[in-house]
Amino acid sequence: MAIAIVSASALAGDMAKSGQWGVQTSLGAASSPVQSTGTIGLKFMAAENVAVRVEVGLSSNSAAGGGSSTTGYAVGAGFEYHMTAVGGVSPYVGLQAGYASGSVPAPAVGTAPPTPAAIAVTGVWGGEYFFSSNFSWGGEIGVGFASLSNQYTGLDAQGNPTYGSSSSIGTGSATLILTWYLN
Repeated sequence: MAIAIVSASALAGDMAKSGQWGVQTSLGAASSPVQSTGTIGLKFMAAENVAVRVEVGLSSNSAAGGGSSTTGYAVGAGFEYHMTAVGGVSPYVGLQAGYASGSVPAPAVGTAPPTPAAIAVTGVWGGEYFFSSNFSWGGEIGVGFASLSNQYTGLDAQGNPTYGSSSSIGTGSATLILTWYLN
């Protein structure tokens, strides 16, 4: 284990510099199905230790055998405050906000499908490992507030679908991020 850590530190690159732009792609899991999408985005190093990022994501899942499909989209923005890098790893804290929505199959025959939506504000803690000054791999977890609306909750006594809203505070996301810095 010690050899792997020392080797990784020896091969690590320099952190991104102020003024660098990056293209990011991420894959993560969130507390709501409409939020669990892969994203692509831009990251800008506004200062040596501050980054600003925006992202969009799309997802589409088709049921086996030609059933109804589920689609979703997400948009978000946030910032990162990077602490002192050690061995090519730059730990950071940040804040992000996002909106997600989608379409899901109708829960009962002859009913209109719901359009679920989610709004989230999340504090993140993560780390970014720099293979070079132009390429990094990172991961983060998020804790925050999420408000879900128009979520299918079941059928009432007459067989009609019911919908509801909910809010939650807690661990809401875990994400892996690859960044390619352009300049």
